[in-house]
Amino acid sequence: MMEVMSEELALRPGLRERKKAQTYDAIMGAALDLFERKGYDTTTVEDIADAANVSPRTFFRYFDAKVDVVMHSKDRDDLGLDAYLVQRPAGEGPVEAMRHVMRDVLGPVFLGDEVMNRQIRLMLSTPSLRAMAREHFNEHEDELAEAFAQRLGVDESDLRPHVIAAAVGTTLWTAVNRWVATDGATGDLIEMIDAGLAMLADGLDRA
Repeated sequence: MMEVMSEELALRPGLRERKKAQTYDAIMGAALDLFERKGYDTTTVEDIADAANVSPRTFFRYFDAKVDVVMHSKDRDDLGLDAYLVQRPAGEGPVEAMRHVMRDVLGPVFLGDEVMNRQIRLMLSTPSLRAMAREHFNEHEDELAEAFAQRLGVDESDLRPHVIAAAVGTTLWTAVNRWVATDGATGDLIEMIDAGLAMLADGLDRA
């Protein structure tokens, strides 16, 4: 009898985690459905909680605010582009290294994550979220510049790695915007990013 009770107790943490994951997914799915159908600005936390069959109090256990539903990631760690860049072969230029990171490392993440794709579409198609999305794109520019400086063998204060980082950030932003504007008709997101970085590499890596 004691052994059975011990087994049940051992299972409880796993069951709790699964229940939490199910609740998170229910809230996320309900929120994205409402944002896409009604619009982000007109959807309230109460609307989301009701659609997910939870209380507003439960919603706030998972998200601090409505905007976090669009910006939050349950399973994805920080992309850490700079960490991936330093692992690329030393002979690659900064932009070419970035191409490989985006295509080979992060590409499968983007292509296989429909929640992320829906979040991106919502951020860029909602005027009240676009500025926040742009800031999000710019958050890691200094880290990219540091990684590019290391790759170029120059000091972090040198202008060139910062120019390249800014150009890469703008290219990513432009590709994502075009992907959203055309609703993916011009190709998948990673293909568009790769094409944009290829254009950039032709100039900056050979400058």
